[in-house]
Order: sequence, then C-alpha cells, then structure tokens
Amino acid sequence: MGRIKTAAEKDGSGKKIEFVYPTKTAEVSVTGKECALRCPHCNAVYLRNLDRKGAKSCLVTGGCNRDGEVPLVEHLGTLRTLSRRYKLVVHTGLIREESVKAISPFVHVASFNLLCDDDTIREVYGLEKSVDDYVESYRALRRHVRVVPHVTIGLKKGKVAGERKAIEVLDSLGADAVVFNILIPTPGTPYASLEPPSLSEVAGILKEAKEKLRKTSIFLGCMRPKGEYRKRIDLIAVQLGIDRIVVPSRNAVRFAEENGFKVARREECCAI
Repeated sequence: MGRIKTAAEKDGSGKKIEFVYPTKTAEVSVTGKECALRCPHCNAVYLRNLDRKGAKSCLVTGGCNRDGEVPLVEHLGTLRTLSRRYKLVVHTGLIREESVKAISPFVHVASFNLLCDDDTIREVYGLEKSVDDYVESYRALRRHVRVVPHVTIGLKKGKVAGERKAIEVLDSLGADAVVFNILIPTPGTPYASLEPPSLSEVAGILKEAKEKLRKTSIFLGCMRPKGEYRKRIDLIAVQLGIDRIVVPSRNAVRFAEENGFKVARREECCAI
C-alpha cells in the first residue's frame, strides 16, 4: 500500500487541491440505528443505509457497544458480501488486534476516530477508556490494514481539547493521511444548541497539522457545519494548502480556480 502523496509532493508547488464529492460511495450501518453510547454530538443521527447508483465503494459504519467498539466481527458475512462488490471503508471504533486481523481481508481502508483527551472520552463517549486505548487501537490497525485517522475539532462541547495531542501522536506514529472534521451542533442531539469551535481555532489546528505532519496528506472531512461557517473555513483551508476538501463551498472552489491551483475532482469517500 503506497503512501498518499501530499499536494506539494505531487507537483512541487503546493498549488494542488482535490475536491471530493462522494457520490460513488454507498453507506451501510451494520447495527442500523442502534448504538449503545448515544453520544451527545451524534445520538445515532448519522447512522444510516444509503445505496447510491453506480457506487464503487461502501462506507461501513455502525453504532458502538459499551466498550466503544463497532461490532464488525459479528458481521463478517456482511463485510465479505459487500467486499465482492465494493471497496470497503470501515469505521471501527476502538478495536482489538484479533478483530483487526479478522476484518482485514475485506477492508480497503479503515477510518478511525482518534481521541487524545481523557476527559473528552469520558464526557462525550461516556467510556471509561483512555488516550492509550485509542492509541493502541490505532497501532493495531496500522499493523494489518491501511488506516486513515480522523480528528474532530471541537468535539468537547465545541472546545479544543486533545486535537494538538492527536497531531503529536500522529507525528510520532506516522499517518499516510488524516481527516479533520469539525463539530456540527446537530438537531436531535444534546449538542444541538452549542457553538462550533471558532474559525481561528480550527485554522490554527489545520495550520499546525500542515506544519508538523509534513509527510502526511491533510484532508478537511465531510463532517463540518454548513452555511457561512463552511464558506469561511473552506476558503481558509484552501489558503492553508489542505490537500482534499469534501463537498467544498463554491467560493472555495472559485478561489482555487482563480488562484492557479491545479484542481482535481474525486467521487468516492475521501479516505480512499
């Protein structure tokens, strides 16, 4: 599995960006809408099954059990069947090495939410786990499959906590690519009335990631607020040289096109 090249490596100028419109990626939740954790930022709102015509890949998700694990091993038959038709992008949650080995024959890439703040793990996920547990899951995944870590900026009630630690961990352990998401105050969840992290805080995290993770591609993921917030953060991301942006705002695309960026378009999940 080759490492994803950063924009600067691809053309030597740093003026290359990929915009992702994942219309060719279907979605399947192996647990339906069931999730034992019901975290206040999600409350299972984002668990769904979505069949897209002409899909080439499939994002396999599911609700977590009380240990923070998505029960993928219990659904190996589903993974096997789906892998015959699609490239599988699998969200794992916390995962043990034996489980990684079991799912590895069917996985094209694993997406893993890397949490690096003990208080966030307890307060948001409601788990008596630690940063070490998440780091060990990440290590286990790296030993057997290609994995793209995800870091959610502002997950702790819209506040930055652990995101910079996550960058330090990835700098130490390595990563081909990392997806940065941003807390969305989502209707139907306890976090619906919160404010997302400030644009300056998000920009600071993205800038630090670009500076410290020089051999890693930096992506701005699909999970981020819409409206004016998205317009502004997408523009900032282009200016910072972020390598991929999922479903970008029009003004960000326009800025890239008008300022000499070599623009490419992708139609599958950004982790692929």
